[in-house]
Amino acid sequence: MAANKKKISFRERLIRMLASVGIAITLWFMVNGNADMLITQDFNSIPITLTNVESLSEKNLVLADDKTYYLNMQVKGTDKNLRNVNMKEITAEVDLGDIDEKGTYDLDVEVKGLANSVIITSMNPSSLQIDVDNIIKEDMDVDIGLEGKPADDLAVISAESQETVEVKGPQESIARIDKITATANVNGLKEDTTQNLEVTAYDTAGNPIADLEILPNVVEAEIILGKTKSIGIVPSTTGDPASGYIVTGVQVEPSKVLIGAKEGLLNTIETIPMDAIDVSGQSKTFTKDVNLSLPSGFYFLDGSGKVKATVSIETPVEKSFTIDKVSTKNLGTGLVTSKIKDSRVVVKLEGASSILNSLNAAQIEAFVDCANLGPGEYELPIQTNLSQSLVKSITPAKTTVIIE
Repeated sequence: MAANKKKISFRERLIRMLASVGIAITLWFMVNGNADMLITQDFNSIPITLTNVESLSEKNLVLADDKTYYLNMQVKGTDKNLRNVNMKEITAEVDLGDIDEKGTYDLDVEVKGLANSVIITSMNPSSLQIDVDNIIKEDMDVDIGLEGKPADDLAVISAESQETVEVKGPQESIARIDKITATANVNGLKEDTTQNLEVTAYDTAGNPIADLEILPNVVEAEIILGKTKSIGIVPSTTGDPASGYIVTGVQVEPSKVLIGAKEGLLNTIETIPMDAIDVSGQSKTFTKDVNLSLPSGFYFLDGSGKVKATVSIETPVEKSFTIDKVSTKNLGTGLVTSKIKDSRVVVKLEGASSILNSLNAAQIEAFVDCANLGPGEYELPIQTNLSQSLVKSITPAKTTVIIE
């Protein structure tokens, strides 16, 4: 005889079904999280990679700024999906492949490595402003700087490199170069030497410029030791100024220059000549840079071998002075003058008003030169203690002198 089945009411079956669904949902939540609940998460300091950088050099271009960029972003997804994100797989890239010329470009940042189930809600930055410059090359001389002090009271009288270097880099960086320098350590140096020195480019503020390629980056420098001294400059002019004008003076700045040479050679020079200044046709004061000349073995130490010369050109004026006494000079031992025929002379001067107006008769000496003359009567020219360029005439020009 078959057993009787217990009949379950609809209400009880409904309760059991709901309980089963509830348990299933709870278990799914435990494994997968809440499918309907999206949460946000921040990912910061993701390096941004610039791709196709090599294509710039192929087009003779270069990045104007060598910077490192980072991305901060916020994403949204389920707890499970966010937990499955692998930070090592996330990359941020900016493609430079389409850049063909110098300029500033605003390029989008592209994020890779995120699953489609994760949504990017914000990015900072979302794009990069990239400056691209032309690559240029330029040949430049190298200045040799010095550190330290040689021994035995010696000085570095020459530090030069005969090599030039090729500087390659962004056009803007090349334009910032003030000098290319290699520094030699001469501390305690006792004799001439040759050093191999590393080369660096500097701007006007003395800061190194890093984004340049310098070839060769090491140059050979010759260091020569010797002694130094300051010597005066002898100015000169050539030609004649315009009619009615005269050269009234040449002022040189600086008036002395520091030079160096081996000690024995240095003692052979006391002044330095200046290239003659052409004053032909000039009618007013002018200033110009003038080259200095040194014999072989000598070196300029405080400049480029140039001075600034001011040539004063004025309309001449005339002025006469009466001198009440004519004296003698260089009279032989034991001799005397018993007679000088003329005791008063008129000296007529011609020159710049600035010079003549500063003179008075007491400053002017008239005399006859009796050098190498014995007893007797002589007719001698009357001279003055003034520059011959100022004296236009002396009246009388000569006088009779009796020596006993």
